[in-house]
Amino acid sequence: MKPFSLSVAWLETLAFVKREGGLVFPVVLLFIAIPLALIMHVIPDDMRQMTPGAGAPNVSLPPYAMVVIPFALFFVLGGTLSCYALALKPGISLREALFLGFRRIPHAFSASVLIGVALAIPMLLVGSLSPAIASLYITGATIFFSVKFLFLNAVIVDRMAGPIAAIRQSWVMARGNAARLLLLIVAMTIPIMLAQVTAGILFGLIGFAVGGAEAGRQISDFAGAVMLSLGQLFIIVVTTRLYRQHALG
Repeated sequence: MKPFSLSVAWLETLAFVKREGGLVFPVVLLFIAIPLALIMHVIPDDMRQMTPGAGAPNVSLPPYAMVVIPFALFFVLGGTLSCYALALKPGISLREALFLGFRRIPHAFSASVLIGVALAIPMLLVGSLSPAIASLYITGATIFFSVKFLFLNAVIVDRMAGPIAAIRQSWVMARGNAARLLLLIVAMTIPIMLAQVTAGILFGLIGFAVGGAEAGRQISDFAGAVMLSLGQLFIIVVTTRLYRQHALG
């Protein structure tokens, strides 16, 4: 497989965002950022600060969270797949992209469950021996799976593949380019995390000054969700540009 060109993919991403931003940004805001902000709002602070291998905090989710979180995740996944459709299929209308994205949710969800099970079973076995080793395993395995399945949603949307076929094809597409894909993930994830934290702090302080602690928390959650969603958009578009490079050989 010919090595991916990350620089070409990035330039094409900037061109796409500049050209199609007016079409894509509303999708990101309505279907990804707002649902993410809702999830952040209903999750207690102690649960947000959990670290791998640490014991579960002595807190519980409010009853309405059991409705809000699945409902919000449904829209996040549908919005994400719709963004893949907009980035992969030139000339597609917003309505067609939303229809395609939400129609592929069962396949993307099923593939995620299969990958999650493959990740969780060894973790449970290792965790019974040593929580520290389990923490190292979950970190390493998450990075490894992020690289190998970077193209999973692109395959599901573009090739209309089922869960198992999409997992297999995504694995094959990453072959020979693992180092480049890992570099891409790290190079994009760190700035996105910094931007999310910075936006949350700055807008949280503004909200606190205007409306008190609760207003500050809500505005901080929304600002962080918006930055995280915009970062996710760039990852989606870069991924689709690399996906196209693979398709062209």
